[in-house]
Amino acid sequence: MSTLTADAGSAEVAVVAPPWADAADTAGIVARSGGSIVAGGGIANVIIAHSDSPDFISRLYHSGAWLVLDAIKLRGCFSV
Repeated sequence: MSTLTADAGSAEVAVVAPPWADAADTAGIVARSGGSIVAGGGIANVIIAHSDSPDFISRLYHSGAWLVLDAIKLRGCFSV
């Protein structure tokens, strides 16, 4: 069974920060985790990010992410 939760093999991830976070806060989570921003997520507390580091996801959670989803799978859920 496939889930939307990101794992070490996820090429791009959707980083979900706390609901009160603004875009700068969310970008800071990605920066502190050593990732790069790929795109905005449509709302201030969501950013699409990338890193080749195998521990990127755990670093995102350690830096304040509330949820980290596989962005490729997530896009597939909303395709028209």
